[in-house]
Amino acid sequence: MRKSLWFVLFLMLMMPMSGCLGDNEEQRISFPECASAWHVAFFDLSSDSFSSWDGKVEFTDSNGDTEVMESFSSDKKYVILDESLTWTLTYTFYEQDIGFTIGNTTYGGSNQYGDSGTIDVPLVRTYSDEYGGNGPISYSSCAPEDWQIKFIDMSADNFNSWGGEIVFDNGIDEVESIEYFSSDIKYVTLDDSYSWTITYTFYEDDIGFILDGVTYGLNNQYGDSGTIQI
Repeated sequence: MRKSLWFVLFLMLMMPMSGCLGDNEEQRISFPECASAWHVAFFDLSSDSFSSWDGKVEFTDSNGDTEVMESFSSDKKYVILDESLTWTLTYTFYEQDIGFTIGNTTYGGSNQYGDSGTIDVPLVRTYSDEYGGNGPISYSSCAPEDWQIKFIDMSADNFNSWGGEIVFDNGIDEVESIEYFSSDIKYVTLDDSYSWTITYTFYEDDIGFILDGVTYGLNNQYGDSGTIQI
């Protein structure tokens, strides 16, 4: 009898815990620290950096798995969902001025206690204005998960003017040149459906960039230049 009881307890411990954001859920639902894009964005009109979003949301995927979030902080303001699945979101608001946006649609913001509903989540990403919108080149001051290029100025982490020029060319319909820019566009993400040519010219000795783990520059002569294919 005792052995049977221990065996049952062992099986219970080995079973996955539902309703918790564990390793598998992190692959299905992620909360990017640097929000270059998202499917769902939560807000609290009382505070941009909120400590407790006073409501409850349930994300249910097409496999029938449900994850619950409630009274969470702005660390989970932005949500990216696994796009290989379809999703519904069920929400309940316990505070007047909380809500969320999906695409161009806003839910909440002027609530009665207990207002609730269920919606299908369209898996179209929204891009922050800071990041260059939906174009093939996007920029950011912080590091999104999918960044490809990071600009460096050894004189300052938050630089006002990166003393050089970069030209991005996708060989089809996009040629973009940037020069003497600030760290507001320190990180670059390129649409990987294109093949890109990057041409660089350094006008300062201690600037450079990182691409695919390789560092270029940082010990330059004025006018040093090159071309990279990615």
